[in-house]
Amino acid sequence: MDSHYLEEPEYPFFNDLKKCIKQFVNFSIALWGSFFLNRLMELWFLTNLNSIPQDINKVVWVSLLYDLILLIKILPIIFIPFVFVFFNTKSKKTILLTFGICATLILSINLLLIKYYATALVPLGADLFGYTVDEIVKTTGASMVIDEKAVLFFLLPLIIFWTLLFLIKSGELLGNRLSILILIAGSILLYIGSSTLPSSSGFKSEYSYNLTINKFAFFTERSFSYFTEDEPAVDIYASNYYEDDGNAAGKMFNYITADYPFLHTDETEDVLTPFFKIDSTSPPNIVIIQVEGLGRAFSGYDAPLGSFTPFLDELATKSLYFQNFLASQGRTFASLPSIMGSLPFADKGFSELAERMPPHLTLPRILKKSGYTTRFYSGVDLAFDNENIFLEKQGFDHVVSEKNFDESFSKSPAFQGFTWGYADRELIVKTLQDEKKDQRQPFMLYMQTVSMHNPFLIPNQGQYIRVFENHLNKLGFDNKKKDAYRKYKNIYSTILYSDQALNTFFKEYSKLPSYANTIFIITGDHRLPEIPLTTKIDRYHVPLIIYSPLLKRSASIRSVSSHFDITPSLLVFLKKSFGLTTPSTVAWVGSGLDTARTLRNIHKFPVMQTKNNFHNIISGLYFLDQNNVYLIGNNMKTTLLQDENKLNELRSAFNQQKSMNERFSKDLKLLPDSIFSPFR
Repeated sequence: MDSHYLEEPEYPFFNDLKKCIKQFVNFSIALWGSFFLNRLMELWFLTNLNSIPQDINKVVWVSLLYDLILLIKILPIIFIPFVFVFFNTKSKKTILLTFGICATLILSINLLLIKYYATALVPLGADLFGYTVDEIVKTTGASMVIDEKAVLFFLLPLIIFWTLLFLIKSGELLGNRLSILILIAGSILLYIGSSTLPSSSGFKSEYSYNLTINKFAFFTERSFSYFTEDEPAVDIYASNYYEDDGNAAGKMFNYITADYPFLHTDETEDVLTPFFKIDSTSPPNIVIIQVEGLGRAFSGYDAPLGSFTPFLDELATKSLYFQNFLASQGRTFASLPSIMGSLPFADKGFSELAERMPPHLTLPRILKKSGYTTRFYSGVDLAFDNENIFLEKQGFDHVVSEKNFDESFSKSPAFQGFTWGYADRELIVKTLQDEKKDQRQPFMLYMQTVSMHNPFLIPNQGQYIRVFENHLNKLGFDNKKKDAYRKYKNIYSTILYSDQALNTFFKEYSKLPSYANTIFIITGDHRLPEIPLTTKIDRYHVPLIIYSPLLKRSASIRSVSSHFDITPSLLVFLKKSFGLTTPSTVAWVGSGLDTARTLRNIHKFPVMQTKNNFHNIISGLYFLDQNNVYLIGNNMKTTLLQDENKLNELRSAFNQQKSMNERFSKDLKLLPDSIFSPFR
């Protein structure tokens, strides 16, 4: 037999494919090296900029492990253009450049996402797609620093990558079999859709977890879910849509018809009347102050970070003070609709519907029908988040925004040429000037502040940094703790500035004739995230202070309520005590404030972190965040539960809320005309 019959047969294509895979995976070593360097730089930079978490060792090894999984998973995606070029050109330079460009794109996106997180301390996900280009430019332009450190942080990993790539371009560090196995492993991970984000369980804080996750992985997975996620399979026509199934905690409504998903009879209990001196012939004025970024983490006598709002703390002792109060959203986008109207989120926040907003009822609209004058004050451009359109729909008698301040007022200090508008003290001076000219009663006044927002620049910042230093001494911090707080000195000095501005407002407002018959309501739109969050729910934990000269007694309230509950409670109070006409059938998301002194929650309501991040519901003392259930304890501390039954129960409750929301977003039916018309 001839010897050539014993030779191994030639398969040119498969041999070339093996060479292609081997070269590709060897090139990937350069990407891995720069990626890991980038991760170590990120951890070093962020822990120096903020603080070193208690579980830093876990943060490091888990982040490196999941970065490796991510890199293996994305190899098949980069391999597609690489293999196409490999088999269609003989130019080694072109093959090298193809891989280099693909890897550079991934590295660059990851670096930009890290920079975003370093600024906001919240990883960027699908919320990017909820904003217009102009809103994105304003938000990022207001906070992102582009300096020598930022440029070096961006360029160094890219320089390392290209250096490694050229060093190994002709090397063979990994053989055929190992290269093929790595690519197969990546293909399997990609096919089965395994997550490259670790579980949040076991981390000491929300900050630790956010520091651990790869920002590129978070962005791509959240974006993919946003564009592919189906509506939950919940039949809102089913009988259990209309009544509690007995398992879920929290108050359920008597829903009327699935054609109007949120429509129900108003059964809000009047819990406020017992606290007030009532003169049925003189309805009280209502002043609502929405404070940008005000969180319980740094406000209140038992604030976890120590309180930096001494005036509000003093005011709280004379007020109805809700310790465990929650914002309905993690950013400002839904605050006006939630506080003024207990309105559903729709797809990206009620105001995002713009001119498509269906007929709806709110506190100012209903009060106007009872003879109230309505006024709104803000120092910003109200086009952001379509606030101008929402306010126009409410028929406010007087609206002040950034464009209504004259040259006697000064805007907040600019950052890289951008400013949000007029600082809180300027807003308060403007509000007081106008209010002194118009004291028609009864009235509703809504004031929206902005200073406690990135970039945290205020007039006379040096003065307030000195106030901040003195305040650290008052809090009794040692030098080590003071150094940790000084990393956020601009933020804390801004909080102290806003608190002093509110002090000025109340001192001056107390001189007006209307003061004696006014109820003041103060809350935060959400907790600012730039000081590291400790828990998932920390972002929503804000104070609620109801103060008035009409109060008969103060109270510290530990039960849980939310923004959604403000308008229902105010209206039933005004109806029962002052005879105001209010609708008997409503579409409120909230069921009214609870004034119990003990920790409890009689409500069930969703919360929405960003315009495109809707994963949370609170039911009783349980908080659902995607696939995790937390038990809520004192001061809104949370404990992760391993309870599959409770998880399924809350998933069902959330899916029902989401189905209602999506049905509303599709049909835009909130109230029948017969209910809306009397308040038109």
